[in-house]
Amino acid sequence: FAQTSKVQIMDVSPKGTYLLTWERGSSDESENNLKVWNTSTGECVTGFRRKMINRGSWPYLQWTHDEQFAFLLTTNEIRVYPGTFPQQTETRFIDKMRIPGITQMSLPSSSSINAVGKILFAAFIAKDKNKPSRAALYEYPPAGEMTSPYPAIASKSLFQAEEMTVHWSPKGDAALIALQSTVDNTGQSYYGSSSWYLMSQQTSNDAIAVPLPQDGPVLDAAWMP
Repeated sequence: FAQTSKVQIMDVSPKGTYLLTWERGSSDESENNLKVWNTSTGECVTGFRRKMINRGSWPYLQWTHDEQFAFLLTTNEIRVYPGTFPQQTETRFIDKMRIPGITQMSLPSSSSINAVGKILFAAFIAKDKNKPSRAALYEYPPAGEMTSPYPAIASKSLFQAEEMTVHWSPKGDAALIALQSTVDNTGQSYYGSSSWYLMSQQTSNDAIAVPLPQDGPVLDAAWMP
């Protein structure tokens, strides 16, 4: 892998076909610093421009479990690309999903494609003025027509939430989502707070709150295999 000495963070696609890297961008606005590398050849096959990075939002490009599609997180939307990136060709997105305020997304690493070919993914929308933060579950393509903003199939809003962590079920058909804050406004915990919710296609447009034995942050969670 040539010219990777400045890489700050990286990720690997589900099948190991591609390596995603980010490095600090130069003053040249036309130069890509979010790069996709073919792991077999070590060649950079495509790239995008991402001036700044939020490690909580990483990776900005995520593949479906079978690498059929790649989702790129951009300002206020997700762009959908074919999962394979041939070298030396212009990279064009084939679809886009408008989600105003989105700062995080998450795709399951295992199969989430049901009988009718829907792909599940989760997104976190940061709070804006008087609107609370929101975590939502989506399917692609949508059940109806593509509208703006992109319709969620389940969601949960919370004013104090600052970020989300997603634990996908082994089959990738349900998401256990933690909404976390660094400061507990109730004053009961010095370490912030966590609220946990279960979302799936069966939760009837709403999230199911997961009862916790006590207030405060939850350090980890796991599904039974």
